[in-house]
Amino acid sequence: MVTPLGKAIEFFREFGLFDVVLPFLLVFTIVFAILEKTKILGTTKIKGGEEIPNKNLNAMVAFVVGLLVVATANVVRTINESLPNVVILIVAS
Repeated sequence: MVTPLGKAIEFFREFGLFDVVLPFLLVFTIVFAILEKTKILGTTKIKGGEEIPNKNLNAMVAFVVGLLVVATANVVRTINESLPNVVILIVAS
């Protein structure tokens, strides 16, 4: 007997959620956070004289890097194989 949750997970697998969407979101988020923290692509001044990272440029670079990673099947396979071990290490620590 197949449960509705089992059907939903199978649908997501066929849709490509685990092979395309999740690796893209992971890489995009990590690259965007690094670019925001380092301010390597420049800053924008706001009214109070404070400088904030250039979010538009950071988002575009992170988007392109995420797409390039997803386009490379070997990298996606490596991410999918190593991620469970990384999660176990994080939980254990």
